[in-house]
Amino acid sequence: MALNPFFLQGSKGEQSLVQDLVNEQIKMHGIEFIYMPRVLVKSASVLREITSSKFDRSFPIEGYISSYEGFDSGYNLLTKFGVRSTAEMKIVISIDRYENSIAPLLWKFPSAATGPTGRVEDQKRPFEGDLMYFPLRDIIFEIKYVNDLENFYQLQDRYTYELTCEPFEYEDEVIDTGIGAIDDDFEDAGYNVTMILGDAGARATASAAAIVSGGIHKIDVLSGGTGYTNAPTIKIDPPTGGVQATAVAITTTTGTRNFKSLRVESIQITNPGAGYTMIPDVQFLAEDGKGSGAKGLAGIGTAGVIGPITINFIGQGYFTPPTVSFSTAPAGGLTGIATATINTTTNQISAITVTNAGYGYTAPPVIEVGAASSVGSGTYTYGDIITGESSLTTAFVTKFDSVTNTLLARNLSGNFAVGEQIVNTGFGTAVYTLDSIDYDDDDAFEDSGDIQVLSDTSVLDFTERNPFGEV
Repeated sequence: MALNPFFLQGSKGEQSLVQDLVNEQIKMHGIEFIYMPRVLVKSASVLREITSSKFDRSFPIEGYISSYEGFDSGYNLLTKFGVRSTAEMKIVISIDRYENSIAPLLWKFPSAATGPTGRVEDQKRPFEGDLMYFPLRDIIFEIKYVNDLENFYQLQDRYTYELTCEPFEYEDEVIDTGIGAIDDDFEDAGYNVTMILGDAGARATASAAAIVSGGIHKIDVLSGGTGYTNAPTIKIDPPTGGVQATAVAITTTTGTRNFKSLRVESIQITNPGAGYTMIPDVQFLAEDGKGSGAKGLAGIGTAGVIGPITINFIGQGYFTPPTVSFSTAPAGGLTGIATATINTTTNQISAITVTNAGYGYTAPPVIEVGAASSVGSGTYTYGDIITGESSLTTAFVTKFDSVTNTLLARNLSGNFAVGEQIVNTGFGTAVYTLDSIDYDDDDAFEDSGDIQVLSDTSVLDFTERNPFGEV
């Protein structure tokens, strides 16, 4: 039988008519899905296997369900890797709708582009590995096969894609579409580290030893000297029948680019001593014999000199050295001066050194250490990127409980350091101190051990014999 002479068998008008009819039928009898293209964050260089991917874009598209089967319990298989669903759904979508409504939008987002990310540059169709969200059952399907030959080129063109999909098996991908119904399903899924955050830093405390009479309250640097390769040792002559004072030299680098050396910048008193009635001689000893010329002059406080400082509580949350202040000395006296040193790893006070021990005190002065850095503000939301201020480790936030200050995160780039600030480098402004972190939070697989024990003891019983097949 001859072809219908009233059709041109492939004209643009005929193809557009068929495409419009297909689009109308899908919109009449289909449902709305959410299409999520896979973005390849990292892939291997040899076999190009995916090692890291994310889904951070979503597009609504209507689709017709041509088959929806395998969702009864009989289609769940027990494999050596666990229970696997063999359910399958076939979805028919319009080629015209995808190429003209979705494909152009993919290139407006650099993160969805190909090239370094591993995606095909001219994405004109859905890829195997992309996701389809089925809202009627709140299930996410993964595209396993894209059939674009279902119509066999009617009027010399194709009009639909048939997507063969299976339930999505989550493997720690980043899911951040901005749609709560989708993202909420993955807050607790996969491997998360549990981080306990501190509301605020803790102020350090210190106290002064009993005041002494005839102690060294300061040492002025008269000359910094030159040529030192190491900080010189400070030797203070002892008093008669008293306690010898001790001090350390603080140096700075000086000289030209080709020749650099150290000079004494200041003197910090570690113990003011006691019983001095005359100004002692202060010597600067270079243990390696290199450097000379440093001179200092000690000042004696005849009464009420501040003794050594004791740190009672090292605090937490210090990222810059705090101020250290003494209560004011009585009239006619001199108020002491001290500086604090912090441990940049733990962000705690490591030492308090006296630069001027003062004099005229009748009782040990009250010492006040400045407050720790202000932390514990803001909040974290799903999809935020956090950064450790000192470790520079980054992670993807999955859940934050503002009541217990518990933060769940995944996809760590390294290891966070306890005591550092956790800064929200995404769209939020949260800043907290990390009190503790648990890298063993793997709730998704916590029953695996129990399943293994049960299978070994009760499910698979190899102790029984077949009475009909064995002698």
